[in-house]
Order: sequence, then C-alpha cells, then structure tokens
Amino acid sequence: MISNLFVEPLVIFPFLSEIYPDLVKIKKSIFSSESVTLVSEPKLGQLLSLSFLEASFLDKGILYHRKVVENLNDFISDEKNLCIFFSEENNLHNSGISVKPQEIKINMGEQKTSRVGKLDIVGISGCLALMIGGERVKKLLALILAGNWLNSNLDYTYDPVFTSLRDSLKENGLISIVSIVDVQEPDLIELPGIDSVELNLLRDDWKKIDLVEQSKRLSELVKPLLTTSMGVARLEELIWHRIITTKWDSDLASQCSRAQRELNSSTNKLVSASRLIDEIIMNAKLN
Repeated sequence: MISNLFVEPLVIFPFLSEIYPDLVKIKKSIFSSESVTLVSEPKLGQLLSLSFLEASFLDKGILYHRKVVENLNDFISDEKNLCIFFSEENNLHNSGISVKPQEIKINMGEQKTSRVGKLDIVGISGCLALMIGGERVKKLLALILAGNWLNSNLDYTYDPVFTSLRDSLKENGLISIVSIVDVQEPDLIELPGIDSVELNLLRDDWKKIDLVEQSKRLSELVKPLLTTSMGVARLEELIWHRIITTKWDSDLASQCSRAQRELNSSTNKLVSASRLIDEIIMNAKLN
C-alpha cells in the first residue's frame, strides 16, 4: 500500500476527497511552472508545510526557491516564479497560491456519523506532496498530524480531522499510539502539575500490572491536571494517545513543544526557521 501513496493520497486518507480537486489544480500549476518559490513565515505550522513540498520537489527535480520572511504580506513576488504561501489567515494579498486551512466533512464510526472539522495547512501540504511523490515525503508522513495538533481546536473540543489522520496513519503502520508512560522522555512543560517522580515510578511498574491497575494509577497521576484550563481533548491525547514512530526518539507532542519554544526564543528566527526546515527534510523529525 505504501508504494501507492505517491500516486493516490486518497488511498491512505480517503476522507479528504473534498479537497482533492483543489490539490489537482495546484499540482498542475506546479508542474506547468518553470520554477516555484515557497514562502513561509518563521511559524512552525508554515515551516512544516513548506518542508513537505520542498521534500517532494527535491525528489522530483522541481526547480524551486525557499523564502522565509518575517511577514507574508510584505513579500514581493517574482512574476517569473509561481509563489506558494502557507498561511493560517485568509487576508493575503500576494499573487500566487495560498495554502489555507479548509473545512471538510468526515463520516466517522460504525454509524458513519457526519462531523465537520478543519484540515490545517500542514495536512493540505502533506497531501499535495503525496501527489507529487518521492521517498522523502514517505518518511515525513507522520508529521502530517502536527498541523492539527498545533491548532487551538483541541483546546476546546474533539477534533475529528486530527483523529481521522491519526487513525489512518496507524492503520497503515506508519505510527504507533501509546500512553505517556511508554514515552521515555516526554516534554512535561505542557502538563503543569504532573508529578514526574510518580510518572517514573509508574513507568517502572507498567508492565507488571494489568490494564485496570494501569488505568487507575494513570488517572490518579492526571487528576491534578483536571483543574487546569487545558482542554479535555488535548489532555486525553497527551496522556493516552502519544504519537511515536520507530525512527523517532521523542513523541510528536514533545517534538512540537520543544521546536515551538526554540523558535520563540531564537534571536534570529529566520535563520533558525531555515535550519529547522533542513532538519525536517533530512531527518523527518523536528528535533
């Protein structure tokens, strides 16, 4: 199945059929252009989106330029190149193609209940990169979840798009879903109040106790977090549904958290952003 992903992304993400015609148009524009300029601000979601397309361009020999700028609206496009922008906003005035979040409908569960969610720019860019193809894109696929993870939606409610992407990746053997106990060095800054000593003790006992005891002890560990402002949906993902792969030494949430802090604290965000893009493409991880 994996070998087919680069011909037809709907093989792995069939619920994204709504956006497929738009992706076909963008792909045609890319292949009909002499050169493409990929433009991003030093924001993690945009950098990931750019990385997906750059990876596919490298594999397919598509001529391109990478531009990381402070503000997309200040970028002056070169009429000779097709410019692709990655933006969470909808107010860009630049000419070219703007990759933006899109609402989609997903039928979920045995009852095929219809739910509406928003696919982030990383997800859109990842699917477009799949259509273009390349081995580098295959290695990056687990990071397609990062866009919806970084989005604030999980702080307020259940995200059907994130869940569908996650479950599809798992079903195709591209990721594993584990509890926080199964992650050796999780980033705990986003979990204020959790007792790291108790977490380590539970990790030592984890394989010695049954599922009921695991659930009970983990629930006790998490109890202090229930009084914080963290959304229940995000908390559930951070505790029970950590995303890992055989190639990563850290889970997705921890990678996002650390990369976000490094970008925010950098004294030269543009240089740090370009280095991060290189890291993503070369090593298929954020740090």
